[in-house]
Amino acid sequence: MSETVLHIDGVSKRFGATLANDNISLTLAKGEIVALLGENGAGKTTLMSILFGHYVPDTGTITVEGAALPPGKPRAAIRAGIGMVHQHFSLAPNLTVLENVMTGTESLWRLASQTGAARAKLMQISARFGLKVDPDARLGDLSVGEQQRVEILKALYNDARILVLDEPTAVLTNIEAEQMFRTLKDMARQGLSLIFISHKLDEVMSTADRIVVLRGGKTVA
Repeated sequence: MSETVLHIDGVSKRFGATLANDNISLTLAKGEIVALLGENGAGKTTLMSILFGHYVPDTGTITVEGAALPPGKPRAAIRAGIGMVHQHFSLAPNLTVLENVMTGTESLWRLASQTGAARAKLMQISARFGLKVDPDARLGDLSVGEQQRVEILKALYNDARILVLDEPTAVLTNIEAEQMFRTLKDMARQGLSLIFISHKLDEVMSTADRIVVLRGGKTVA
């Protein structure tokens, strides 16, 4: 049996009168791809935002590799090895690929003094997972698919072992989406654990090891 790296237990979250997550539990194993499937408003993104510390759950706990994850602390999630690639990117278009990857992870003086080491680490990760990038390209000059690649690389640069992708194909062409899922499968083969949010049954059936279906904030399948 594969090692469990993530355990979400009994998580609920209410926004006013809306119960976004209702007692949801979920596990993720090392090297596993789990798809969160559901229509808009099903509670998928809310659950992953709780995992990454953007929201604090009303009830429930999260354990990562056997250790309790402090709620509401994105930096704690990053330190625990969780990386999140949002549907709407959080990158600076005026900075280079390398600068975007380093920003928020390195202090200002390290940005100047550790560029060589950061470049080497970025290129090693890029080669390992087949995520080709030009570290000196200005982000604003890249296609949307290439910008998403930079978001993924930034999470991996932070040593993410659990990668969450929110509707990763929403901004991609069909060819880019096919390449994306080949990359996800390769990541899983190399021991990363992945959760991707989707409402497209065909792509989750072709990619995920396991599918968790949410509806109205509840796990229904």
